[in-house]
Amino acid sequence: MMEGLPPVVSWPPLQTLMRLTLALAVGLFVGLEREWRGKEAGLRTFGFAALLGGMGGLLGPNFALMSLALLGVLLCFLNWQSLRANGGAELTTSAALLVTGFTGVLCGLGHTVTPAAVGVTTAGLLAWKERLATFSHKITAEELRSAILLAILAFAIYPVLPAQPVDPWGLIEPRAAWVTVILIAAIGFVNYLLWKVFGTHGVEVTGFLGGLVNSTVTVAELANRVRETSGRLLDVAYRGVLLATAAMALRNAVLLGLLSFRALVDSAIPLVLILLSSTGLALMRSRTEPPPGAEPPA
Repeated sequence: MMEGLPPVVSWPPLQTLMRLTLALAVGLFVGLEREWRGKEAGLRTFGFAALLGGMGGLLGPNFALMSLALLGVLLCFLNWQSLRANGGAELTTSAALLVTGFTGVLCGLGHTVTPAAVGVTTAGLLAWKERLATFSHKITAEELRSAILLAILAFAIYPVLPAQPVDPWGLIEPRAAWVTVILIAAIGFVNYLLWKVFGTHGVEVTGFLGGLVNSTVTVAELANRVRETSGRLLDVAYRGVLLATAAMALRNAVLLGLLSFRALVDSAIPLVLILLSSTGLALMRSRTEPPPGAEPPA
């Protein structure tokens, strides 16, 4: 080696190839959606952006920042050209291209699951543009306030509650009790959303998914919906309760299998009976048409 020259850095070829291949795959996956929509920044542009980020991540933090800066220059040129052509900026494409560059950097740094998940999510947000826009336009002010209230319950109040018992007997744990409040509010909100999307079948979906989390809270929520609709949802709620019971049995079977296989064997007969009877009754009752004129719960 000649004196005065920096040492040559060599990377493991297989590892380097895998990182760059993943970066390219993520870029092409996101770019495919843009190409399908006829955008100027399409398949190749997103692939190059991801490769640029991947090489920057391989070379180190300084080169990663440099690659993102170069990507920013490309975005400025892209939007300038778009403004000259049609008077509008490609904000969504620019944001997606920037996210793709960041995922390329993560791939270059050795991450795998995170950039892949981000890439799939980005492509999904781009592909579901019309559905997301339609959904957002149909949301009422009351529904928006309910979503904000649920977020406050889960992310603002819950973290500040004491995790330890606050009474001398060690019985009252505010944070554990607040989880029940969040579950009730979340199941009710999801129930309403599923109702709007799937109609009466949304209540059945709520029953099954809620039963996987907390069957008691789910049954209480379904009973509350029946009371609010003056019994018009009785048949639908009945099927929801049966599906919640089946989901509870399925959840308990999985937990027993993970914690104690012997306990699962001993409990197999009652769990199977609960699962089969609940599912069978729900299927038999599903032949009954829901009462006409039922409105979604408020």
